[in-house]
Amino acid sequence: MKRIFIGSFITDKILKSNYHIIKKTFGGSLKGRWTPFENLHITYKFIGNVEESQISIIKQSLSSILDKDENIHLIFKGFGVFPNIRNPRVFFLKVENPDGKLKEFNDFVQEKLSLIGYEKDERPFIPHITLKRPKYVNSKELFFKMKSVEEKIWGEQFKIQINVIQSILSPEGAKYIKI
Repeated sequence: MKRIFIGSFITDKILKSNYHIIKKTFGGSLKGRWTPFENLHITYKFIGNVEESQISIIKQSLSSILDKDENIHLIFKGFGVFPNIRNPRVFFLKVENPDGKLKEFNDFVQEKLSLIGYEKDERPFIPHITLKRPKYVNSKELFFKMKSVEEKIWGEQFKIQINVIQSILSPEGAKYIKI
């Protein structure tokens, strides 16, 4: 069994160089482990634990878009939390996509996987990059810090790949690898 999801890794060098500033800006407001830069990604569909044989079926159903460089315009700007600022379980960097391709990719992934038995996600697709799953939050301070940098662009990316990604969990944190 492998724990998998469909996603795109973030490779922007500007965001990478700015990541320490993000950590410094928000570190006092959020306690917990930061996602390592090499794990930053956009998720289209979390699948979970599947048999090896199922992975090849998933890859076949998505073969027309998997592991290919796709031209796209992504802007990393603004921060958010799920489900809300009073009880944030996920702290994330917003991803703007003026050309609309991320939604197209997500719709394609949802549709193709529904044809092989995976339910479409009920929640609307909100492109984001999870930076931290906080253990403690100073909500008021976090809110004001988020507002103070809401217009800052932290980076841009112009190519992505859509991959089947394995999530390997350990006490040191998750490690994500393209399979």
